[in-house]
Amino acid sequence: MLTTNHPGRACYALLLLIAVQLTPWAWAEDDSTPAQQLARTPSKSRIFVRELEGTWIAKPYLEALKASRAPHAAARKTPALAIKIQREGQSYPILTTNFQSAVLQFLLDVEPALKPGAYRLVTAPEDRAISSSEVTYINFRASRGAGDKVEELAIAEPKFARGKYVTFVRLPDTLDVTVNRLVIAGRYKDEQGSAYEFTESGDAVLPDRKFAYEISLDPRSAPCELLQSHREREPQGSERIGFDWRDATLRLFAVKPAGKDRYSCEAKPFAVLTPA
Repeated sequence: MLTTNHPGRACYALLLLIAVQLTPWAWAEDDSTPAQQLARTPSKSRIFVRELEGTWIAKPYLEALKASRAPHAAARKTPALAIKIQREGQSYPILTTNFQSAVLQFLLDVEPALKPGAYRLVTAPEDRAISSSEVTYINFRASRGAGDKVEELAIAEPKFARGKYVTFVRLPDTLDVTVNRLVIAGRYKDEQGSAYEFTESGDAVLPDRKFAYEISLDPRSAPCELLQSHREREPQGSERIGFDWRDATLRLFAVKPAGKDRYSCEAKPFAVLTPA
């Protein structure tokens, strides 16, 4: 306890105590990172719903796709799974698909689990007040990359992976653009010198026609690889072209029906293309 019989010394001591107590706050205000910014910085021990927004694809499938440039063949080799989380108003719908069927849920929250780096998604079939019996918890682990951004998730996906952990990576672009870029996008010439082009954004330019295209990701649709009229951009379109890669050449095939929503490719290509 501080004691003094001199009024001047008492005042000086009191001012000194006040100065000592205020000094740390003054340092915080003068720091290059304001205290207010520190309070808003997400903790590395937490994951927030907004940090998961984006398109995620199963890493083994993505690697198989890069190696083969053949989506149907890649899906037969390893499970083809993708997850899209996109904010709509105040909601976060989460769509999970194996490109044959899909499950739509709503992401309500992300809860930390007991182990460091482990979490669980809190999902429900509707974005409303619900009972605990309607909630589905999905365990996952997260890895942060450059800029402390969540770039990789290991998810115990309950529907298509039956609770087994699958590693997902975040795509920098839309699924369509990513697949087009990896599989077929580029400029080509055939043996007669005619020009062909398939853009990353999904435009097919052939010597005799143009159309908006997408690459089939459903392996049930054909034993060969398919590109077809884009279902959203050209809902009435009926274009279908088979393709495969042989060494550095892209071969295009005519396609014929083989049942409801099923197709097959002719045995011989109608064009053999080389990069222009």
